[in-house]
Amino acid sequence: MRAVRRTISMPASLAVRLTREAKRRHKSFSAVVTDLIEGKAGPLPYAGIIDDDPDLSRRVDEVLSRLTD
Repeated sequence: MRAVRRTISMPASLAVRLTREAKRRHKSFSAVVTDLIEGKAGPLPYAGIIDDDPDLSRRVDEVLSRLTD
């Protein structure tokens, strides 16, 4: 698979959590993000990602389906 470099913006708190998860899994930050997007890894704990949507964890499939339409 050919890799393509992209720049994304995210809340600093999410970047910290992804960095911790990458270290825990002994993977790169990019590999963890890719795994999560492709559904290869279990989800990260929800708490603290988004302050204004407490139901996101219940609606994640609905929200993600909008990205693929």
